[in-house]
Amino acid sequence: MSTLVRIAGPATRGFLVGAWMLGAVAVAGFALAPAVQAEPQQVSQAVFDHYTPASEAYKKHDFATALKDGKDALAAAKTPYEKEICLQLIYGASASSRDYNTAIDAGEQLVALPSVPAATKLQIQKSLGQMYANTNKLDKAIATTKDIIKVTGGSPADWELLASIYGAQKDCANALPALEKALGGRPASESQLNVQSSCYYKAHDTEKRITVNEELLKRFPKAIYFSQLSVIYQTEKKLEDLALLELLRFGYDRDFLTQDTEYSKLADLCLDVGTTAEAQRVLEKGIAKKLLKNADKIARLLDQAKTRAVEDKKTLEQLDAEARAGKNGESDVKVGQRYLSFGDYAKAVEAIQRGLQPDRAAKIKRPDDANMVLGIALTKVKKSADAAKAFAVAKGDPRMAPAARIWANAT
Repeated sequence: MSTLVRIAGPATRGFLVGAWMLGAVAVAGFALAPAVQAEPQQVSQAVFDHYTPASEAYKKHDFATALKDGKDALAAAKTPYEKEICLQLIYGASASSRDYNTAIDAGEQLVALPSVPAATKLQIQKSLGQMYANTNKLDKAIATTKDIIKVTGGSPADWELLASIYGAQKDCANALPALEKALGGRPASESQLNVQSSCYYKAHDTEKRITVNEELLKRFPKAIYFSQLSVIYQTEKKLEDLALLELLRFGYDRDFLTQDTEYSKLADLCLDVGTTAEAQRVLEKGIAKKLLKNADKIARLLDQAKTRAVEDKKTLEQLDAEARAGKNGESDVKVGQRYLSFGDYAKAVEAIQRGLQPDRAAKIKRPDDANMVLGIALTKVKKSADAAKAFAVAKGDPRMAPAARIWANAT
């Protein structure tokens, strides 16, 4: 016995497979419907009896019931049309419930059916490519996505999927060109920047890796990206001590320091330039975070910082008065550093700006660092525009450019 039915395709519109791997793209929505028929199709009662409750369950998002009844309907299906509508329902229900293996099997059968239109097959293949990736069938995901690209030229989403899979396989030779096509001049996402960083690390391309990691820190400020940059700069000997001091000051300011060596090195550098109270704060914070390991060394360093900070506090006003009376910009900058050390940022700004005046600036040994410290002090007194100008001047010196960029990017 046959029953004449007009069956709308299962409600697979807007189906999202979801994210795969870290930061990968989501499956694009697709719409499936049975092929338009010149004449109404006959569906057997056996199929209809299972298909109807399956379709109703699907509309209610009861995907488990829809899948069970859909499979029963498929088992009774005889004609290509019956198989097509049953497979569509199974495909939609299994994909919606994240049963990717079942969805893949149904999708592959749908693609093989002659009755399914080419445009619909292409939509199915696009989603299959991402479900292959979801289930770690990466070779199939690559092959399917490449087939789609051959037919369509590739959408940004197609290239992005391909780049993500190649990135997961650490196949940088294919990942980077695919990612370039995916972006088409648009800014890379956090996950895409991480793919680039990983590939440049593998290729020992330090300069490109620095550029990518600076962008990561600028757009997605996290301790991990600061640490990566800090390690690159120090292992590649890219920064001299003054620039490293300003880099570590940034990490401390943003609470990005996570290593014993970062805190101890910053404290050492602070003592070197005479910001003894700053060194004390750094060490005390490292101790409070239980990050500093060499207790004896740290105790000696902290005692030195405290003793010198007390003396510096006593003589600061006298040094300021002497610097004002003279015309030596270097003295003004040193006074500004001291005020910065004690957290008196307004006075630090005034002293350094005084030292940078034309009649005083000639004697400043490192104008780049003077502008860096000025920029940091200006950020503390909420003068971002002036701070940006100071950092811009500091960037003009190659020795300070990396640290100045990082501060400027965050201003």
